Amino acid sequence: MAFVFELPEVGEGVVEAEVVSWNVAVGDVVAVDQPLCEITTDKAQLEISSPKAGRVLKLHGEPGDIIGVHTPLVEIDTGAAGEASAAPEAAAPPASAPAAPVPAPAAAAPAPAAAAPPPAAPTSTTGPSLPGQRGQTKATPAVRRNAREQGIDIHQVPGTGRGGRVTHDDLASFRAPAADAPLPKVAPALPQVMPSGAEERVKILGIRRKIAEQMVKSKHTAPHFTYVEEVDCTELVALRKKMKPLAAERGIKLTYIPIIMKAASLVMRSFPNVNAVMDEEAFELVVKGDHNFGISCDTPNGLFVPVVKNVEQKSILHIAADMEDLVERTRAGKARLDELRGGTFTLTSVGSIGGVLATPILNVPEVAILGINAIRDQAVVRDGEVVVRKMMYLSPSFDHRIIDGAVGARFTAALKAVLENPERLLLELS
Repeated sequence: MAFVFELPEVGEGVVEAEVVSWNVAVGDVVAVDQPLCEITTDKAQLEISSPKAGRVLKLHGEPGDIIGVHTPLVEIDTGAAGEASAAPEAAAPPASAPAAPVPAPAAAAPAPAAAAPPPAAPTSTTGPSLPGQRGQTKATPAVRRNAREQGIDIHQVPGTGRGGRVTHDDLASFRAPAADAPLPKVAPALPQVMPSGAEERVKILGIRRKIAEQMVKSKHTAPHFTYVEEVDCTELVALRKKMKPLAAERGIKLTYIPIIMKAASLVMRSFPNVNAVMDEEAFELVVKGDHNFGISCDTPNGLFVPVVKNVEQKSILHIAADMEDLVERTRAGKARLDELRGGTFTLTSVGSIGGVLATPILNVPEVAILGINAIRDQAVVRDGEVVVRKMMYLSPSFDHRIIDGAVGARFTAALKAVLENPERLLLELS
């Protein structure tokens, strides 16, 4: 009997989704809750699991295709449900096989009934999958993608996560050689050079497509301007150096970002229109009392912006703890939808990579974004003498429909003043 599985409702207001990749093919036997495919919406990338067991008859859509909610996604022959629980994808054991489950030998055909007891299950994690293992492997889309990129068959990896899910750590352990195993000598890999005249076409899918659409929308909607200011961070560097051990005692990793977030929140008391979003339909500026700051976060699945809520009510260490937890879970694909929404202002930093400055694109409907760049030793003139100071460029971008150049310059100057005299932040306990 053919069961037509339609794309379910995957979020409030979501009417369609893009197919990113299929985890099954026509002819595969699937079990209940087995991942069928990965999709992406305007809000998140998700994994869709099978509601029934059976054999896949038809897949609707290729990677990159848009599928509407409540339209066919997969057709499953539920009459083959028995096969799903009795056999893996390919060859099934003969009907005369013992009813009780026994570990499979590493290779070769089943032994006759009069044979000696079967050997113990192989301990090597590189051996073949046990019957039924392939169809029951649990993992998030981010972990599956990580496995594919490393050339790992995820069905061979023992899962140690909740409910037997395979985690990023499981993949790393699977790849790592035994402590006493000799490492083979491998010639250094040479960079691959495409032949002259060759070309490669890469289809833009999933989160990367959503990022592209958001960037186009931002540039078409809001006329940007970027204002660059140089900041002497010598005192800021010294303050962080003193605070790092205190934060470490509480299990918190203190970077510059939480300090800059708190400074920006403090300055916004005098510049409330910077902490705002645009209602394009009503063409109204919505000034926000809550300082919900997004942090641009590079992940294996693309660029995400997790949001630290209510920065104005938190201490620097509280912000640092929240940010560290949120960024870690975002990179692991475990952040909730509500933790990726509701931002009023965004900070983006590539200082750890390098570069002098950047001109960031607004995260619409927000009206401002702060570019944070690398702190470097530079020779500067102080009181008529050349001295070495810790210098950094701030490069905020603003929506010129709402924020005039003079306002953007004053906001940046006020932020510069706080960062150059960071002791003031120590008075902000919340």
